[in-house]
Amino acid sequence: MTKATQRKLLWEAAAVGFGLLIALIPAPQGLEQNAMWTMGLLIWAIINWVTNAIPDFVCVFIMCCTWVLLGIVPFGTAFGSFSGTTVWLLIAAMGIGAAVTKSGLLARVALCIMRICPPTFKGQVLALLGSGVVIGPFIPSTIAKVSIVGAMATDIGGKLGFQNRSRGMSGLWSAMYAGYTLLSQAVLSASFFSYIIMGLLPAEVQAQFSWMFWLRAMLPWLIICTVASYIAICILYKPQDAPTLSREDVTAMLDKLGPMSRDETITLGVLVVCIIFWVLERTLNIPAAVTAVLGMSALLALGVITPKDYNQRINWSIIAFMGGAINLATAITTVGIDSWLGSTFGGTMAGLISNPYLFVFVIATTALLSRFVIVDMTTDYTLFTVILTPFCLAAGVSPWVAAMAAYCVVYPYFTKYQNINYLAAFNSAGGDERLEHKMLVPFCLVFHIVSILALTASVPYWKLLGLIP
Repeated sequence: MTKATQRKLLWEAAAVGFGLLIALIPAPQGLEQNAMWTMGLLIWAIINWVTNAIPDFVCVFIMCCTWVLLGIVPFGTAFGSFSGTTVWLLIAAMGIGAAVTKSGLLARVALCIMRICPPTFKGQVLALLGSGVVIGPFIPSTIAKVSIVGAMATDIGGKLGFQNRSRGMSGLWSAMYAGYTLLSQAVLSASFFSYIIMGLLPAEVQAQFSWMFWLRAMLPWLIICTVASYIAICILYKPQDAPTLSREDVTAMLDKLGPMSRDETITLGVLVVCIIFWVLERTLNIPAAVTAVLGMSALLALGVITPKDYNQRINWSIIAFMGGAINLATAITTVGIDSWLGSTFGGTMAGLISNPYLFVFVIATTALLSRFVIVDMTTDYTLFTVILTPFCLAAGVSPWVAAMAAYCVVYPYFTKYQNINYLAAFNSAGGDERLEHKMLVPFCLVFHIVSILALTASVPYWKLLGLIP
């Protein structure tokens, strides 16, 4: 038995022990014993999610099945989210994203934007940052995006004359990562994590947040963070020389792709139609999930993505985890834990929530610091959303506010182990050969400080939208 296996077994024993300890404690006034078993299972799952003793999606399967076996909730409730709109929206969005990646449309659009911007360091920083914001809504997989554009960023850096592991190379990579990952929370369809956030929120809150309203609510944060990112990169990574890249070099890279293929043309058409219908979701009264599923179906029917792509390019483990996470919120509500938390600790939280500026700042800062311990980003924002929702509802604050305060800081890369998206972007760009991790950390720090301040600065705007009383 290897040491890694022994370590996992020890963590699993601890998870089971702590879970049973909570489950067997006599229920306090206002709760039944089923609620204690639900919290015990949650503690068991959290320890597994933090230590990865058991894969996260396997944990939610076990948790959902145990709810049924213990009679906490019926099977239809325990697995109800898998037939809901959020899961199908995510499946379809991943399918559409697979078509964009496979067809080569992502690389083409990115290069077109790079050709428009000046062939200088600042110009290409703007191109990489801006292309991420523009392309982001079309592909929910941030890993897919950075895996493709990451290599392009360092290739552009090489043609600009930057040495490997230099400030200039680090600046271009940072611009790419900011545009394609760090700013993705601003648009619902730019990251599948946003769909998970949506699914964790109460039904009445979900009904409020169409694709367009989500973007509208995030505009202050997006504008502040985008402008600050550009300025910070230009200052932090300003190269000693000022090499230029000819437009012909970018055009040559674009020419290598050849004319738009049939698959690219079809994919672009489907994407444009989907975005239009998502923007007009409330006006046309067509659910976003229906639009997405029909879009994916069109791509499958026309052969842009094949049944094999459908099986292999969609991250089914993420979908399984998301379904279980949504069911967790349902189970907590069913056994009354949310009401009990609100009545028991509502007074304590009321003081914090009554000052929304302080509330948003504290939640965002705490969520960022927690990422040093909770390695899985999905687990991190899931816990914050589920735990804070009853307090927000009791105070008349939209739980979306608390969810976004945690969600907008889940991508730190102060250390490599914190972020699988970072590892994908780092390695696709050439890894240690072309980049130096410690040179990328300063921008990570600046961005997350700005992100927390931008969230706090959004409070007056959210009050105007009715999200905060």
